[in-house]
Amino acid sequence: MQALLELMQLEKSFGSCEALRGVDMCITPGQIIGLLGPNASGKTTLLKIVSGLLSPTKGSLSYYNNIPYGPEARKTFSLCPDIMNFPSWMKVKDAFKFYEDMYDDYSHDKAEKIIDSLDLGQYKNSAVNRLSKGMKERLIFGLTFSRETLLYLLDEPLDGIDPVGKMRIIDTLIAMKPEGASVLISTHLVKDIERILDSVYFLSKGRIIFSGKCDSIREEKNQTVEQAYLEVFLHESTI
Repeated sequence: MQALLELMQLEKSFGSCEALRGVDMCITPGQIIGLLGPNASGKTTLLKIVSGLLSPTKGSLSYYNNIPYGPEARKTFSLCPDIMNFPSWMKVKDAFKFYEDMYDDYSHDKAEKIIDSLDLGQYKNSAVNRLSKGMKERLIFGLTFSRETLLYLLDEPLDGIDPVGKMRIIDTLIAMKPEGASVLISTHLVKDIERILDSVYFLSKGRIIFSGKCDSIREEKNQTVEQAYLEVFLHESTI
């Protein structure tokens, strides 16, 4: 099975600070993967490199069909950043129109379903910058999934979201993920998403300290993903 994304010995340094240290990762079709770790572990840096917003210091990236790193690779994924800046004039409906004009893989029908699912319809004529943090996060997530692509990269998509909003986002993700596409979710909110994860990578201080299938964690270790996460990171903090 051809990988949608493969990272090989990826490194990123900012001066003397090593943000990523020899990261290996392979994402195959049809998976929901958790990139889990505490704040400042390197999760956002990794997603920025994958999406072309940062260049790696060392290592390599391989995209589906051997598409080269750069503009062409961006057609194979849709990024949901932790922060997105919108012009002061932009309304919610304008944000979706912008995505429609920008991306060939934008789906109007899918976007309308997402708007309903995330309860964004009542805000179509509202200025984006006047939305609450939680509603803005829903909007960014909705824009991300309005595209029909192979890989979705989500950076802390549930941060600042109330419990009902989290459920709406998770349910929308399950309903709107195209068959065969994969989702990489960067977060430290393990309990909120573990029920939908197929596999996990635990990232600490720029390196992968554990990876595995969620079913194996539950069956072989007799643990929830959150319990395994706490065990690994509590041990890591004592080293």
